[in-house]
Order: sequence, then structure tokens, then C-alpha cells
Amino acid sequence: MSARTVVERVLTDDVRARLFRPTGEATGLPGAAYTDPEFFAAERDLTFSRNWVCAGVAGDLPEIGSQVPFEIAGMPLLLVRGQDDVIRAFHNICRHRGAQLVASPMKRPTVVCPYHAWAYGLDGSLQKTPSFCGPGVNSHDGFDASKHGLLPVRCEMWGPLIFVNLDLNAVPLMEHLEPLRQRWAAYDFGLLRGGGGLRFELVANWKLAIENFVERYHLPFVHPQLNSVSSVKHTLHITDGDGFVGVGSRNFAPPPVTPDHLLPHFPGLDAEASTKAEYVELFPNVMIGVHYNHVYAFIIQPLAVDRTVERFEFFFIGDEAMTPELTQARRQMIDLIDLVNGEDIDIVQRLHIGCRSPAMAGSVFSPVMEDTTHKFQRIVVERLMADAGLAVMA
Repeated sequence: MSARTVVERVLTDDVRARLFRPTGEATGLPGAAYTDPEFFAAERDLTFSRNWVCAGVAGDLPEIGSQVPFEIAGMPLLLVRGQDDVIRAFHNICRHRGAQLVASPMKRPTVVCPYHAWAYGLDGSLQKTPSFCGPGVNSHDGFDASKHGLLPVRCEMWGPLIFVNLDLNAVPLMEHLEPLRQRWAAYDFGLLRGGGGLRFELVANWKLAIENFVERYHLPFVHPQLNSVSSVKHTLHITDGDGFVGVGSRNFAPPPVTPDHLLPHFPGLDAEASTKAEYVELFPNVMIGVHYNHVYAFIIQPLAVDRTVERFEFFFIGDEAMTPELTQARRQMIDLIDLVNGEDIDIVQRLHIGCRSPAMAGSVFSPVMEDTTHKFQRIVVERLMADAGLAVMA
């Protein structure tokens, strides 16, 4: 069954009509949108193949020659840091017989196929084809090595974040990001320094993890400690962006480790930004938490319809934030998210269990607290319909 047919089957005229009502009157996506393997495959083939997807962070490739395999939309891809210090992406297959080139992170001056030892430069160019035409005969006159380099994938950076796009016709990343870049223009992402990470795996659909992230209604009930430093009473909603949605706190105020060991702040923030935190989901797979004294990227990797890897990467402000004296202060921020996301995992997995029930025809939304979740679901539908070549509304 084609991706287009599956999208039409799950996102019927009635489902879309009910979803696109005002938030307080709308009905959310049906359970099949979270549990149907064919619908997940359609998302893989459409959403994750035709949008800018966050593939990792610059710290994953710390040195020239660093090579990191990853998957998007079920396709094996490869990140490489070249001799010019530029990070590039390629299809992770040998141009000879299609073998996977790199299976685990490594550092090497060339990319070498384990099957027949074809070797590629860090720019993707084919450099060696040993004994291709018999022992000691590496080539022949009719073989043009320049036509058999690694197949490139569009790869661009925003600060420390690596984005890739399998769609050759997609707009450039900076153009895609422009509305969010303007919103956060006061924050100099060039000052970010990597400071640690967390990894989680959960038995739930990828969209449920995001829907949970973009609403704060559940804070008092699920996250009492987080609510004490970022109270739901100070919530702000971010629903006016194109391709992003999120929430925030007007008063993010974790207690300092000690008064003498405060994490450095972004310079030049006004009074409002100096107490505010914003948490934005940039469709489809990365959520970014921006605070006055740190930033984190929450990267989602869907592995199956009911299996999702969550990865957090933390960044602090300037070299002075990375001193040994501030180790405990940095750790405090990471530990808070470790606690909070650990609390979320059970809830998100329960959501997925509920979606397996035929009684889950669609959720309802708080008109005050869940307009963000409602908007995320609308973005999911809008992008899927557009990528499938279908009209959103009949």
C-alpha cells in the first residue's frame, strides 16, 4: 500500500475536520496514527525524508576523520568531519556493492568498505579500488572513479546542531529556520559549549514524546520538583511560529549550587529574557530548551512505530562555563532533566498503551493549556498531507 493511500486511510476527511476545529472543540488524532505500522512507514517515507531532520551535534564528530553512522527514514547514513573541518553527510553504502561502510563511530583518515576495501576520502571522493581488475590491478580505462564517490546528503549546521535533508529540493536550512532564529536573535549560539548528555529509550510512538514535551498542564501532577523551579503558573505558549511550537516559563529559577558558583548567562539579555525559559519543538524531531544560562537539544529518533530513542545534549555559555569550579552547577541542570524525563517515560508509555485501544478515537484538548499539543498534531497532518500531495481539507 502506498504512503499516500495509508495517509488517506488514517487521516480521513472526518478526522481532519474534527482536528482542525478550535482547540476547545477539536478531537485529536486517532490511536491508529500512533500504533499503525503502515502509518509509521508513511511518516518515515514522507515526513522524515522531506524535512530538515536533526541528526546529532558537532561534538559527535570531535576531530578530523571522525565518522558516525546514523539512520533517518530507515536509510543508513554517515556523518564525517572532513580535512577542512566541515561536517558532511553521505549515504552509508559503498558504491561498489552497496555494503554498509561504517557500523559504529570511529576516527580514520578515509572511509573504507569492509567488503572489498574500496576507500573514499573524507570529502566522499573515491580514492582506491584495490585489485578491482585482478590481483594488483586496481582499475581499467573504462572506469571513471570520479563518478563513483559517496552519494552526498544535504547537511547544514545551526550552532552545534547538525541537520540533514534527503530532499534535494528543500529550502536551505537557514531559510527554514528564519522565524525561530529571529525569535531567539538575542541568544548567541556561537557561545555554546557541549557539556554532557543523556539517552533514554521508550516503548512508545515518537509523536507522543513530543506532545508531552509541548504542554505544561501535567507539571503539577507528574513533575513536582520541576514545577517548584519553573511553575505552571508562569507558563507561556508559543503557537505563532511556522513549523515550530512550544511552551515556556516566565520565571525559570533553579536554586544555585552556591552563590559563588553561578553558571554564566548569555550576554546582553534584557530583563525579561534574563528570567525566561522557552521550550520549542522544531518539526519533526528536535526540541530545544533555551534558558538564560544553558541550552539543551532533545533529539528524537523513531526506530519503530512503538520504539523511540530520546537523546539530550546540554550546552553552556562560553569557555568560563566549562571550568572545574562549575562542574556541580552544570551537573545540576543535567540531573534536573534526568529526573524530569524519567518521570515522563512512564506517562508517555501509558499514552501509547491507550492508543492501542479501539476506544481511542481521538483526544480532547484543554483550550487554555493544550493549544500547543493541538497545534503540533495539526503540523503533523499538514506536513503529511502536503508531502503526500493531498489537500489538508476536502
